[in-house]
Amino acid sequence: MSYLKSIKEKAIKIGLLIVLSLSLQVCSNESTNPAGYDMRNTAIPVTNLTTGGQPSKNDLAKMAKNGVKVIVNLRTKGEFRKFDEKKVVESLGMKYVSIPIGDEKDFNLNNVKLLDEALAGLKSPAVVHCASSNRVGGLLALRENLIKNSSVQDSITFGRKSGMGSSEKTVKKLFK
Repeated sequence: MSYLKSIKEKAIKIGLLIVLSLSLQVCSNESTNPAGYDMRNTAIPVTNLTTGGQPSKNDLAKMAKNGVKVIVNLRTKGEFRKFDEKKVVESLGMKYVSIPIGDEKDFNLNNVKLLDEALAGLKSPAVVHCASSNRVGGLLALRENLIKNSSVQDSITFGRKSGMGSSEKTVKKLFK
């Protein structure tokens, strides 16, 4: 009798572990794309700002429906050729801003100011993207530090939350 009780208890524990694992998987999938777009590494670091990788035409249409007013593209001119992003964005009634970040030298105060200008007074949703969100997070971290006077640690945290990865090494050299 106690042997059967032990097996039953183990089966219940295994069942609970399976349910918990599935619950965590569902939560994990939701948190990896909080905005509901197909673009990679989507994040919403602050209200009205979505960051991520390259949006598709479908994403851009969803963004326009969701009230996004500004799309900031950090990719370089020849980096993306699937469609004319500027043309699509403008045809959907959104403003298109290009700030090409191709290498380390492009992480500079001038480009940080251009990004700040594009996002100034963010009262309606905006999207900043590159290929993976790495450059986005890096430039936003610099904006936090150089324009908004956030601490180095807070700027790094914000950058990481926005997608910064390998650009962190470059960005750290430029903090004040």
